[in-house]
Parts: sequence; C-alpha cells; structure tokens
Amino acid sequence: MRISTLYMYKQSAESMTKRMSQSNEVYLRMSAGKTLLKASDNPTAATDAVKHQDALAQLEMYSGVRSRVRGALEYQDNILNGVGNLMTTTLKEKMVAAGSDAYSDEDRRALGKEIDRIRANLLDLANSRDSAGRYIFSGFNTDTPAFDENGDYQGGNEARQQTVADGTTMQTGHLGDEIFGDIFALLDDAVAELTNDPIDYDAMRAALEAASKGIDAGIDRLGKAQAELGTNLQQLDALDLTGNVLINDTIVKVQDAIGADTSVLVSLVSESQMSELAFNASMFVYKNMQKMNLFNQ
Repeated sequence: MRISTLYMYKQSAESMTKRMSQSNEVYLRMSAGKTLLKASDNPTAATDAVKHQDALAQLEMYSGVRSRVRGALEYQDNILNGVGNLMTTTLKEKMVAAGSDAYSDEDRRALGKEIDRIRANLLDLANSRDSAGRYIFSGFNTDTPAFDENGDYQGGNEARQQTVADGTTMQTGHLGDEIFGDIFALLDDAVAELTNDPIDYDAMRAALEAASKGIDAGIDRLGKAQAELGTNLQQLDALDLTGNVLINDTIVKVQDAIGADTSVLVSLVSESQMSELAFNASMFVYKNMQKMNLFNQ
C-alpha cells in the first residue's frame, strides 16, 4: 500500500508538471500571436514562412525604391517647369523685344544684361541638386555639376536608371545636354551682340535669330523630357497598385505559415482555457495526494 501511494503521488506530480509545461507553451504562443515559435514545431510551415518572408521583404524594398524614385521624378518635373517658364515666356519676350526697331541701343544693352541674368538663372536650374546634394542632370556623375560656368556640359554620358520592380528598370533622370543643348552658348552670343558698343545690327539679328531657334528647340526637348517623366510616374502608380496587392497577399501567406491568423488565435484561446482546466485538475489531485500519509494502511 505504501508503494502504491508513492507511485500515485509520483504520477500526480508528473501530470501536474506536464500540464504546467503545456499551459506555458500555449501562453507563449498566445503572447507571440502565432503557433509557430521554432522551426521544429512544423518544418514544412517554417520553410514556407521563410520563403514568404523573403518575398515580402523584396516587395517592401521595391515599394520603398519606387517611393524614392517618385520623389526624384517629381522634383525634376518641378525644376523643368521652372526652366519652361524661363524659356517660353521670359526669354522669348526678351528676344522679340531686342529685335524690335522701337528699341534704342541703350534699351538693347539693358535687355542684354537682363538676358544675361536669365541665362544665369537657367544655369542654376541646370545644375540643380537633390536633397542628398547630387546633381540631377549629370547622369551617374552626380558629384559633378552638369554644366560649367561657360555653359559647357561636363556631366556623364549615361542617364541614371533604377530597378523599381522585379524585372522592371526605369530611367530616373535626364542628361543635361539632352535638355539644354547649346542654349547657353547661343544666349552668350546674343548677349555679346546686344551689349557691343557700337552694335553691329546684322550680327545682332543673326545672334538673336539663332538664340530664338535654340530656345524653340529647347522647349521641344523640354516637352519631350516632361512627357517621359509623366509616363514614368504613371508606371510607378500602376506598379504600386500591383505591388500593394502582392504585399497584402504575401502577408496573409506569412500569417498562415506561422499560424498568426485570427482563427488560429481563437483556437489558442480555447486551448489555453482547456489547458488551464487540466492544470487546475492536476493541481487539485496533487494537493490531495500531499495530504495523504504514506504510512496509512
């Protein structure tokens, strides 16, 4: 009888320890919000979880890349809007006025100085930098201004590109010489002829005509560049829509693999309640066994 009582006591203690371990395991899963705590819990699910988490990380990386590219394209578009305003209104008006017979030589010299200031503003825009200090129209030579003080292009020969989705690469910038061409040299010639003393009218008119044609060509190049920017921004929007769907689907797959969906959590709550009842029952038996005298017959 003593041996039987000791055996029952031992069994009760082991049962209570087992129930406590089970209860702790359930609570750990509940606090983590998932059933898969380690790979050994479910090797197949663990493999799927790693695969889906890697896919999710890549999708989120591309989402961040697209956000940065969108900011860069919008910034370039704003700069080009400023360039367009200078070319289509200010410069064109000054060129027409400078060629008018109603202007005196002094008026033309004053216009020449104004055009020179506009040229300086245009050069500043051509050498614009982003928030990181990189020259946006220098291609991959982002540490070098696109144009020197003479208006000569000194940037790179290849426009910057960026992978914005799996298998999709997009041009993220334009080269300065593709947009501005030889506009600075043409404006310099016009300014030089307008500020000559005395003015050579034939040379002045030739310089003004060449500058006007250069401005028109620049406006055409500018329109093409902005159209490409608009197309790229639309493509980014489309890629974001697709990417967001893929991200949401992949999150669901990760949750399914690690057991973090709502139905599993509900199941864990139910399991924890059952585990608590079993533990309390084991504790009750264990306490009663402690009250027993091993030497009772």
